[in-house]
Amino acid sequence: MTQQPHEPLLDSDGRALPLPPDPLIPVPDEVGHQLAAYRAGDTAQATGLLAALAGTGRSSASGHAAMALAGIEIGENGLGGSHRRWLEQVAAGEDPWLGPLAAVMLTPDFRSGTSSDSGRRLLASLAAQLTGDPDTALDGFEQVLRAHKGTEPGDVAGLLLGNLLIQSGDQAAALEPLSYTRGMCDGTLAGYAAHLEGHVLIGQNEKERASKVLQYAHGESHPAGGGDKGLHPWVAIRFGELLASDPWVDLVYDQMEESGVSMGEVLREPFESAEYPKEVSTPALADIGLFLFPADFEPVHAGLERLKAWSDERYERGRRLVLTLHTHVEDTRDDERTLGLAELRAKLDLPKPK
Repeated sequence: MTQQPHEPLLDSDGRALPLPPDPLIPVPDEVGHQLAAYRAGDTAQATGLLAALAGTGRSSASGHAAMALAGIEIGENGLGGSHRRWLEQVAAGEDPWLGPLAAVMLTPDFRSGTSSDSGRRLLASLAAQLTGDPDTALDGFEQVLRAHKGTEPGDVAGLLLGNLLIQSGDQAAALEPLSYTRGMCDGTLAGYAAHLEGHVLIGQNEKERASKVLQYAHGESHPAGGGDKGLHPWVAIRFGELLASDPWVDLVYDQMEESGVSMGEVLREPFESAEYPKEVSTPALADIGLFLFPADFEPVHAGLERLKAWSDERYERGRRLVLTLHTHVEDTRDDERTLGLAELRAKLDLPKPK
């Protein structure tokens, strides 16, 4: 892994800076080279090398390789091939973009929205995106959305178009199709659309709007409310990160007053919900957010090690989350907690925030 320079961690008053939006994750070179070979017609060698890379363990490269293989399978066989095992591997990883997309692609709602002739056009376009041809993907998503608004394929098209626009750097343009899909759907598809909207709004510094949109995403994606157990942990983490970074948003104080709970309980709840049920997606950030509050440091350290193995970027995200939550879990009356936090800061080379 290439070590990335650390960004500033504290503001001028010594407080932890808010977590930035999740960065876009480029396709690793070793995966990109094999996708280029695949697009040039060397299918057998490309898929063989991608499969070998996907089997090397939990890392960013293996996750991207697995998603590429899912794209190849879908492009050749639709949803009737062996793509699910690759999507399950991606959903169980740490990538904040591929993970939730893979989880959604595994759901009955996604299958239903891509089962018609227009839906199959969506699958071909999605396969193009996952195999390194975003222009073809963009054209296909836009055509299906224009022609089939008000139908299941149109709803899925808005979702996939919004995701692709974010990945392409045109985040403001992504809000329109995502808002359309959120308004037309409920459950998993609405939750994922709002999850992506929340990312854009955080980047636009619209924290109040983002908190409400992510609260909606959190509810819609929860399995108890018709959502999906694979998607929900990713949504819960993004919601929890925002509340931990900006605990002064109205939503936090409203929940404290309505439920008679502390700020710490409000901030902990999204991470707690990310752990239930823990079957498909198991992002390590959920463990960090959940177990810091009761000062159970062993799973926090284990989660950080998982992030380190995945990528420098994810490990840095874990460091930042620890720092962001530090003030909310610190209790100077608890000697054991104070010592554990000090040891954790030392291991992560983190300053003590005010």
